[in-house]
Amino acid sequence: MHLSSNARPTKAACGPVFALCAMMLAAGVRGQDAAPGVVSFSSLASAVRQKDYTVVQLRRFFDANGVVTVREEARVAANGSYEPDYELDYQGVVGEPTGSPSWLEWQQIYARHGNLFFEHGLFRIRDLSSVQQNYTLHSFGNTTRAGRSARRVVVFPSQLDKAIWLLEIDTATNVPLYSAEYDSQLRLLSEIEVQTFTLGSQLGPAAASATTVTVLPTFAAAKSFMGDPSGLVEPTGTTAEYSLDKVEVVTDPLNNRQTMMLTFTDGIDQLFITQTPGVSDAFAALPVRLKASESHTIARYRDPAMSVLFFWDDRVAFQVAGRGSLLRLDDFAQAVYVKAILNL
Repeated sequence: MHLSSNARPTKAACGPVFALCAMMLAAGVRGQDAAPGVVSFSSLASAVRQKDYTVVQLRRFFDANGVVTVREEARVAANGSYEPDYELDYQGVVGEPTGSPSWLEWQQIYARHGNLFFEHGLFRIRDLSSVQQNYTLHSFGNTTRAGRSARRVVVFPSQLDKAIWLLEIDTATNVPLYSAEYDSQLRLLSEIEVQTFTLGSQLGPAAASATTVTVLPTFAAAKSFMGDPSGLVEPTGTTAEYSLDKVEVVTDPLNNRQTMMLTFTDGIDQLFITQTPGVSDAFAALPVRLKASESHTIARYRDPAMSVLFFWDDRVAFQVAGRGSLLRLDDFAQAVYVKAILNL
């Protein structure tokens, strides 16, 4: 099986707190869920489910060309689940005048993908029991952020190919006021810095979505909902500590094409597999696909923040996606592809 790559170099950036983190790793120190009254996984999980707030924040995007800093406003309304209701508004690119080419480009990016930035591009407890099994929390004292008292903590994974998080947690609400995501080499992958924080939020009427998303209880239910198309694969034994969190069918109103989306989580991190039946192999004409020994090809895109792998079988287009720090994603994609090829 051939795996082609479109990887870009990473940008190294390490904060001083991570010198302590590196020493802690070398010494084999393990943290624990903190005692009552200080930051803990339980208090972070409770905040996700219960706190309404409004923030203006800076989101920094890192790539080989440097850093782009975007200002956004998020209004968050808790609904008792790990997925709060929210609205995210683009406010501009720091250092760019309103209406400049870069300002307009990022306005369009937020119009298309802003919901993904909020739902998947920040630190969040997604399952308390899983995060307690797969991460440890280490406190590094008090600080101030956005004019508010905060506690600085590091959330450390049990498996070192996953992200390490440096957080500053609001003392009064347990809402993150700052988050920085690092890989195991202490390269900075993403960063969000709250500038203003206000308790409470007011959401407008829900906007009509361009697509229809239906949540189903199981893979089998989603497959039946789609009309039982051939070629779909139910991943099993994904990758150690990750378990299935959500099954969705996304319907595009333009062509009525349906895509099954499976979301897996370890309590914080997520990985995704989408399967779209009735799609031709876009790689069929590539020279590498014309070689019999490499007829099964996985295309891979990787940058510091994310990895995406594409492949086709039996007129089903597969996409496996996750954070760039999760090196096991390649093995997961290959396992899914083998299962598809063998029609298991």
